[in-house]
Parts: sequence; C-alpha cells; structure tokens
Amino acid sequence: MSGAKFGIKATLPHLLGVVIGTGMLATLSSFGVNSIILRLPAFEALLKVISAGWITFLAVQLLYKENIEIAGRNSRPFKFFEAILFQLINPKLWALTLSASAGFNLDYPILIEASIFFVLFALINLAVCSLWLAFGKYVSHYLKKKIIWRCFVTVMAIFLLGSAYFILIK
Repeated sequence: MSGAKFGIKATLPHLLGVVIGTGMLATLSSFGVNSIILRLPAFEALLKVISAGWITFLAVQLLYKENIEIAGRNSRPFKFFEAILFQLINPKLWALTLSASAGFNLDYPILIEASIFFVLFALINLAVCSLWLAFGKYVSHYLKKKIIWRCFVTVMAIFLLGSAYFILIK
C-alpha cells in the first residue's frame, strides 16, 4: 500500500528496510533459533496461532478501510530502521524464516549458511517487494474509485485469511 499511497521514491527506504530486516531474521533463524522451537512444540503452536491471528487481524483491518488514504501532513512510509524493526517483530516473517531454516539444512559452516540465508531471503524479498511497490504505484489512481478499492481489498483479505488457515493446519 505504501507504493500506492506515497509513490516509489518516497517508499524506497521502507523497501530497503524490509529487505534487510528479512535477511536479518533469516540469519537469526539459521543460527539455531529454529532448534529451540523444534524442542518446544508448544512454542511452535503458539507462534502459529499468533501468526494466524495477526494475519486475520490485518485482513479485518483491510476490509474496514474506506478507501485508499491520500498521504496527509502526518502520514509517511516507514523509515529505513523502522522497517527493519518492524520485520523483527513481524510474526508472519518469524513463522516463515523459522520454517525455512528448520526445513533446509545446507551442511555448510554456520556463518556461511547464515550468509546464504541472508542473501537468499533478502534477494527474494527485494524482488517481491519491488513488484508490489511498482504494482501499488501503477494501480494507485484506480484504487481511488470506491468499487475497485472494495473489490481489491476483499480479494486481498480473502488471500490473507486463506494464508492464516494454511498456517494453522500445517
């Protein structure tokens, strides 16, 4: 939404912070945080419930937005470090990186493996977030029409709820 709301140039620090924060969390996960979770099944279940709850909350919030918000005086995208910090407290990202690091043992020394996870997650996130940023900027003028906005947020909310469901059943 940041691309649609603020444009590409203003959102670049936010984008880069998300990319770096995701890489950092993937690195932390590869350092063995996942082994703690594997030894504590209750913690894994709690993480799933928190992640699914957060995603459901986001879906509901999305459905209640009236229309795309126009950037106001006090409105701005995340700054670089704010975006990094947000990734570090993002339960969806914790679930993703912990699952990935638990499922893929590369059999390299820990620093090399951590570096590989950082680069892979950062590059994948850069590609995905860049596409969303460009998409947001491209469709921003369409999203100002109420019917298009309502259809868009409904579809996005359905996808979010579907992903929450899949987190819980796996």
